[in-house]
Amino acid sequence: MGAPRARRWKLLPFHSKAKPPPPPLPVPAALLGKEQEEEELPREFLCPILGAPMADPVILPSGRTYERACVQACAELSLCPPGEDAPGAGGAGVAIPNDALRAAIRTWRTRSGRAPPAAPSAAAAREAVVRAVPTPRPQPGRSSSNLSCSSRASAASTSSSSSRSSSEITTLELEMSRAKEAAKEATAEELEVGRLAAKAVEDGDEWEVEAAMAALRQATRESASRRRALCVLPRLLAALRRVLLSARTSPAARADAAAVLANLSLEPENRVPIVRAGAVPALIEVVAGSGAPEACEHAAGALFGLALHEGNRAAIGVLGAVPPLLAVLVTRDSHCPRARRDAGMALYHLSLAAVNQSKLARAPGAGKSLLSVASDPTEPLPIRRLALMVTCNVAACPEGRTALMDAGAVAKFSAILSDDARGSSELQEWCVAALYDMSRGSPRFRGLARAAGADRPLILIAEQAQAGVHKDMARKALRAMLGLEDINGGGLHDFTSSGRNDDDDESGTVASSVPARRRRAASWGAAPATRLPNPHHWRSVCID
Repeated sequence: MGAPRARRWKLLPFHSKAKPPPPPLPVPAALLGKEQEEEELPREFLCPILGAPMADPVILPSGRTYERACVQACAELSLCPPGEDAPGAGGAGVAIPNDALRAAIRTWRTRSGRAPPAAPSAAAAREAVVRAVPTPRPQPGRSSSNLSCSSRASAASTSSSSSRSSSEITTLELEMSRAKEAAKEATAEELEVGRLAAKAVEDGDEWEVEAAMAALRQATRESASRRRALCVLPRLLAALRRVLLSARTSPAARADAAAVLANLSLEPENRVPIVRAGAVPALIEVVAGSGAPEACEHAAGALFGLALHEGNRAAIGVLGAVPPLLAVLVTRDSHCPRARRDAGMALYHLSLAAVNQSKLARAPGAGKSLLSVASDPTEPLPIRRLALMVTCNVAACPEGRTALMDAGAVAKFSAILSDDARGSSELQEWCVAALYDMSRGSPRFRGLARAAGADRPLILIAEQAQAGVHKDMARKALRAMLGLEDINGGGLHDFTSSGRNDDDDESGTVASSVPARRRRAASWGAAPATRLPNPHHWRSVCID
């Protein structure tokens, strides 16, 4: 065998691991300069007005975030924060706390070894606002002669005009501050009256409660601003509810509390808070009770005011206001005319909601009671009109039409239309509207109307009345009675008006000739409006 083979070594490149550099020595926080701190701090954490980290950030309607103290300073100085549209737009009512940003600022400060930011004082915030927010300067109007003179001598009068404008701005700021202080004092006084009244009710002293309710009644009569300011106190609304429900309350205090709620309901923005505060059940209990007529009258007025808001109608009906209000309207001896009128207007507005129409239709004896009041010639005319208005709303639903026909409504309305001696044109309009509502979708109406003789007054109204909704509804009801319209209500708009010649038929044969009636009714085609205009409005005066 040959000589042994020499071993060959393969040399590989050698890589040495480099040691990591030593960590830098920690620098104390005290040695950090102010410039380095500002560079490391995110800009989102800084208040645009104060220029420092925010301790209590709040969001304004524009979406910008500011320090709460700066926002309050802007509101006090009647200045507009940057990005807002109106001076004082960042009041306490619209500023929303930015909790997420506040937590982020505190977390960042803790991790960087710094203390959480402290809220600035009111004086510091005011100085920052004056320094950062420009003051709006009013430009007083000048005549054309003044403009020409100023254009010729603008260079010479620069110093005098600047001093004059600064004095005008100072005077305007003083006037604005005085007006604002007066408004604050008035609002504080109103809130103090409400707090004292609520405290008196909570203490339970009968004499103090009566005096507090009398003072509140007087306060709610003075101005709309006072009524709005008093209604923002939930404690006061709860106290009024407690006075109405308490058996220990005197009749005078209960009447004053109901009058206070009636006065507060004059303001549209107060109606929803009153309902949400739970005052409706207390008002219903006062209306249903027979012990205090004055309190019942004011409670009916309060329910009337609350029912003017469309969003309250279903809630008031569900809480059970319909039966007691109906009882007040139809009861003549136990209640004064004003209480009956307020109850009728409350029922009218409540019955505009479909859920309350069904409640009135299902209420035992409701149809007969309303028809009895509407057809009674000894009743006051406003009460009869209100009963007819409520009846028209009830006739708008199928249940209401059935209930009214069962109660003899067609015959009652025909009798009112035929009573020319005592009838009123306004009553006739509402009777025609009710007949028109009952004629839609009801096959019973044709036979009941013929049996009651409703064709004669309807023909007279359709022939002699002036053009308008009243005449158009009479024509439509007459066509439905004569079978010329679809009883399901689908043919009310399926025909067009054609020309008619009044000389073709003599007036003496109209009432006795059915073919003539059919020919005349076939030519009436104007579609009526959905509802007669309502001539009744909410009273704008407070309860004395």
